[in-house]
Amino acid sequence: MLLKIFIWLLLTAVGSFAGQHIMDFYLRRNEALLREYDLQIGKVCHIAALVAGVAVTLALGYLVPATLVGKALSCFFLYWLWLLWLVDWRYQFIFDDSLLPLLAGGIAIALYAPGALWLRLVAAGGTFVVLAALSILGRGALGGGDVKMMAVVGLWLGQEVILALTTGFILGGVAAVVLLLLRRAGRKDFFAFGPFLIIGTLLGWLVQAVAW
Repeated sequence: MLLKIFIWLLLTAVGSFAGQHIMDFYLRRNEALLREYDLQIGKVCHIAALVAGVAVTLALGYLVPATLVGKALSCFFLYWLWLLWLVDWRYQFIFDDSLLPLLAGGIAIALYAPGALWLRLVAAGGTFVVLAALSILGRGALGGGDVKMMAVVGLWLGQEVILALTTGFILGGVAAVVLLLLRRAGRKDFFAFGPFLIIGTLLGWLVQAVAW
């Protein structure tokens, strides 16, 4: 038991250190894009928030009733979603290149996890088509990064991506209404929708984990 706690603490420390550098790396790679919107690279979050999130994601990933490979993939999935959440919350961007590691993991989980591979592929493709259509019809109300992220999530969650999307849209809609009512944001202001989709993804992942 003590050994498991030590490994968890060690991985949390390493993951937090790596996470800070990973976020800085993607911010620098996309600095030109940020400048187009008058955004400057700075501190994404307080180190305590980063460490706490990494610790929780690793603990949740380890608790998945799966083999060691399944636990490792789950830890990675939740860990990467946490980094995306932090960046999107701070800058309202999900960069395309930051989704590539998640895509690689999604392909791995689609081949490894229980369930039909075709179902996960349909979930990913269907999610992309539906959200892309909503983004076009909504004239950019839903960002391209959100669309691509949830398509990748479809590989990880399969049919549970529907639950993730439903939860994310409900939470995001409620938050948007509250901000409008409190006059904290206007109808044309940017709104970070990704964090709410990630919360929905966490719920979908929990349902899938229980099914395992």
